[in-house]
Amino acid sequence: MPEHGKAARFLLGGAGLLLVFGACSDSNSPSVGGASSNTLAPLVAPNTAAAPTGPTTVSTAVAATPAAVDGAALLQQAIAATGNGYHFNQTNTVDGVVALTIDGDRLPTGARLAVSNASGLVFYVITPDGMWLMPENGEWEQDDSDPPTIDPIAALGSPTSVAVTSNDGNTVQLAVTVPAASLGVADSGDAPLQVSVVGGGLTGINYATTTADGKAASANVIIGPPVDASPVVPPI
Repeated sequence: MPEHGKAARFLLGGAGLLLVFGACSDSNSPSVGGASSNTLAPLVAPNTAAAPTGPTTVSTAVAATPAAVDGAALLQQAIAATGNGYHFNQTNTVDGVVALTIDGDRLPTGARLAVSNASGLVFYVITPDGMWLMPENGEWEQDDSDPPTIDPIAALGSPTSVAVTSNDGNTVQLAVTVPAASLGVADSGDAPLQVSVVGGGLTGINYATTTADGKAASANVIIGPPVDASPVVPPI
């Protein structure tokens, strides 16, 4: 099997959030193009009429205070709402450099993923019956190892604690601690996560840690509706 296939397969072996920080960093990260400059006509013409004189009454609206939120209950409701599947994009960085990205759909019938690290890009199809992989510009082949459990939000199902850190009535930020082992981290303690819930839906998970050699590492997971909600089936 090509080396990048082996590397990606190893990375997929982690549990929970797939938080594996042993990968080499990739210095060929895509660059962001510069913004173009455009001159636009004003949408509203300036008013040249004389300003009115006399007293002016200013009305100030007072924002309503958002209702109190049960963070633990909200988290479990948001997880339950992903039961029919979800799309996720995960970016792991080590020492400020992107080390791994995983993008794909997690569905009740399996997962379709694109995994990229310094070794290359590998596509995966995973079902309860097996796992198939295809390196970029390659062909599909079946892997004979046991299919990994791909569920980035699984660890949130049994948190150690949940606290609401902010709530504007639509977006709720949660501080969630989970057993570190549930993230695939070799630690007997708890791991702190920052979780975003927007409109009752789970939208993001952030985790920060330090590698064994003292480098800052983080994982950022963006969650949304599935891109392809059709059943996951073997590609060959």
